Amino acid sequence: MLDLEGLDEVQAYESIKRLSEDLDPRMRPLIALDNLTTLQEHGIEAMVGLLRSMRGEGFEIVVTCRPSNRAFVAAMGDSYKITAQSLLVKPREYPAWARKLSIASGLDVYGLTQGVPRLVAMLGDATSIDEMSVAFENATVELYRGVVCELRRSRDSLYRTVCLLIMSGFGSIRDFDRAGMRVRKDSWLRLAREYPIFGFDAKGDAYRCMSNRGVPFSELKCELVHARPLYAVRAAKMMLEVGNIDGAVALMRMFEREGDATALIAEYPTACALSGNGAFLTALVERMGGAAVCSIQVGVVLALYLCALERGDYRAARIMAAELRRRSSEILDEVSPSAWRESTAMAAVWSDCSGVALPDLNHGKGHDCETVASRQLELHVRVQKCIMAGDGAVSIDEGMGINEASLGAKGISIPGVLLACDRILLDAFKGDVGDARALDSHLQEVARLLTGRHLDPIASYVRVVGSTCRLMAGLPVVDERAFVDGGTASVRCSDFAMQLYCLVGEGWQDLAVGQIVSAQFRAQQVKKLASPDQGFVLAWASFLECAAHLLNSSHVVLNEEADELDAGEGECTVVDAWTVAMLLSATSRLPELSAWCSLRRPLLLDEGIRARARQLIRAVGERAMPLARMLPEGFSEAAPEGKRSDAGAPALFDVASVESGQRLGRVTISLFGGFQAMRNGHTLTDALWRRKKACVIAARLALAGGNFVGRQVIMEEMWPDKDYKHARESMYSSLSSLRAAFGQHADGPQYVLTQGEGVALNMEYVVSDTACFDALARDVLLRRTGTSSREIIETCLKIEEIYKGPLYVPESGNTSYYLRVRRVYQMKFADCMVRGIEAALEMDDLPSASWLVEAALRQAPLREDVIRCAMRIYDKTGRRREIVELYNRHLHLLEQELGSIPEEETRMTYESIIGRSGMQTML
Repeated sequence: MLDLEGLDEVQAYESIKRLSEDLDPRMRPLIALDNLTTLQEHGIEAMVGLLRSMRGEGFEIVVTCRPSNRAFVAAMGDSYKITAQSLLVKPREYPAWARKLSIASGLDVYGLTQGVPRLVAMLGDATSIDEMSVAFENATVELYRGVVCELRRSRDSLYRTVCLLIMSGFGSIRDFDRAGMRVRKDSWLRLAREYPIFGFDAKGDAYRCMSNRGVPFSELKCELVHARPLYAVRAAKMMLEVGNIDGAVALMRMFEREGDATALIAEYPTACALSGNGAFLTALVERMGGAAVCSIQVGVVLALYLCALERGDYRAARIMAAELRRRSSEILDEVSPSAWRESTAMAAVWSDCSGVALPDLNHGKGHDCETVASRQLELHVRVQKCIMAGDGAVSIDEGMGINEASLGAKGISIPGVLLACDRILLDAFKGDVGDARALDSHLQEVARLLTGRHLDPIASYVRVVGSTCRLMAGLPVVDERAFVDGGTASVRCSDFAMQLYCLVGEGWQDLAVGQIVSAQFRAQQVKKLASPDQGFVLAWASFLECAAHLLNSSHVVLNEEADELDAGEGECTVVDAWTVAMLLSATSRLPELSAWCSLRRPLLLDEGIRARARQLIRAVGERAMPLARMLPEGFSEAAPEGKRSDAGAPALFDVASVESGQRLGRVTISLFGGFQAMRNGHTLTDALWRRKKACVIAARLALAGGNFVGRQVIMEEMWPDKDYKHARESMYSSLSSLRAAFGQHADGPQYVLTQGEGVALNMEYVVSDTACFDALARDVLLRRTGTSSREIIETCLKIEEIYKGPLYVPESGNTSYYLRVRRVYQMKFADCMVRGIEAALEMDDLPSASWLVEAALRQAPLREDVIRCAMRIYDKTGRRREIVELYNRHLHLLEQELGSIPEEETRMTYESIIGRSGMQTML
């Protein structure tokens, strides 16, 4: 094998000649000549003659050369030729390569390597595309750099085309024609045949460079931009023409002359704004040395105006708008009608903001200059007016061709993002958002991307839409500041309708986290400030006020209001129909409710209000169940007998008490703070429940949580002093009394189950507070991935509501089991409270932390970790005297009951607070 790299024609000829003289042709030697240099005309004749003479003598020769040596290849017409395409790793060959090199199966081999053997061999060191080594990227870039250098040295006509392909990174061959750069078909064919590294698809239309987003590839592009600035301008113009704005902006950042970039922006003034690249334009103007606005091209001024709007810089937008009004005559000459149409559509989004209006020109008003972006923006404005300032009756044409992401390889489309959010918002208020969790997660990703580009007004709208979807789907609150930030952004641009919408959304979030008074106040404010035309927002606010009022009022007050109702056949709106129905449901007036539902059925089942009505029912919870059961099957997700579109999703506002989710006939057994049995929310007062043994057996089976308890175990615990015969008779008698107390009969629900020697409660019809406690405590103590601090706090507050006191312990029989379980529940309760306190401190939610710590102190006054949490909370809330009292009381209890002293950590916590606060004088 002879490497001819770096040898000129004469040196290569002499080296081959010398080799032929040194070897004996009778051995039929095989000679491999690698990297044969590009030969001129006279050199080709000599080299061809030498090789043919050697072949005639018996030599077998293999020669490799670059595509630029095509004249030599043509001269060797009587030889077998292997093209560059034939050297690539074929799909049928790849399995053998993958097994030999242990290439990970998850890699997109041909997208990364185009089948180049050297690059395929380097994939053995990577397991994912994120772990591609720098060496691999450098090798890929060197491959392209070698092609560029070879074409430049040989002054090949493909040099310009290859430079444009590398600068653009990916695209379509038709993009060249659209940008006015004609490339002959035979040039494309030759490029695909001789340089198969540009990823042409099967049709030969699209192309994609390998590693086109890495740092080494960017450095190569920068070299080409500096070497061929004219080519760079043409490549950027081509990408702007076809909508690859992010790629064009990335290329323009490499320009050495600011004038080239500003000329392109002046020609395409809406490109940066519609793609969210306003930061580049601002930086470009700063690089120009802060040139006066009057000296900048009017197209650039228009671009600066649009970027200032979407970035929320309304001061700059007003300055640019004033300059555009002054130079309105130049707009007609220098700005295309389609760009002006897009600009006026973008300005209409901020029509309520004072001082940012564009001049009214008869320029770009016809259908000829309408673009996809202008249609999207105009439709967005119409949707916003219908939702925020109208009755919400609007629809979006599915033929607009907008995906929900509006993100792709070519970057962001701001009009597409806005209209996609509008469609999602309309679907949310129709109750048709599909997987709301996945959709909200995607919207949060889009919002983070927009925030990274400093597009805060657009990002705040995306976050508002995401939070609205969670509210309407009944999911827990995640982005607590979405509506607050959305309201702040609308205040800055004087969008009063959006302010009211965000105020209502903020109220629903307050209701979700238990801040009922705040939610009611926000609803009342919206109803007072909104105009009669804002029917959609008014209806949503009325439902919020109704939910907050029903949750925050006692049964006495609600009954008084129900007594004053006039359920006549007068004029009634949809909101009135639902408000009255919810009041009758909350007061359990079933006859009146049934009559009202029959009378106002068309209003109650109105399609436009269905999703908000479901939200109202979920918010009110148990008090809305009578109404939910009267609705048609499938209407309300909260109806226990109806279908749920997402049965696995947890409901927002769900009241985590033992009564939640009740069905007719279900019995609730409460053991915390004493024994209590209820059916359908009413305490059972039947004489059979006064029998202690029946209650003890019910408590024992409830603690088993639906598991079977052996009869022998029950007899030993309840009648330890009796013999087997008498104990068995007593047990059968008590079980019979328990079945009678439940009202169990052959044709009805089976509350008590027996199998073999075991007895159990049927948990389909019996629910216990201990089971609810265990389910909630499991979520808190196991710290499941994805559980937010707010969800932990809410769960702990529900646990505190359930745990009314120590577990019930019978007064007779063997009570050791009950005492053991009581201690377990006491420890679980304290552990949950400590976990909730820690979460509340992380969020600086001192009211919740104080509530939880007081509950923990009542049930576990000797727990050291509870004492430490209490001292920290007292310190944060300024209750420093109570710290001293708490610690002294703790000292006294330990000395009197356990004969010990506080733990070292507790003592150090106390001393650090005392020393920091300077309270020694209080001791």
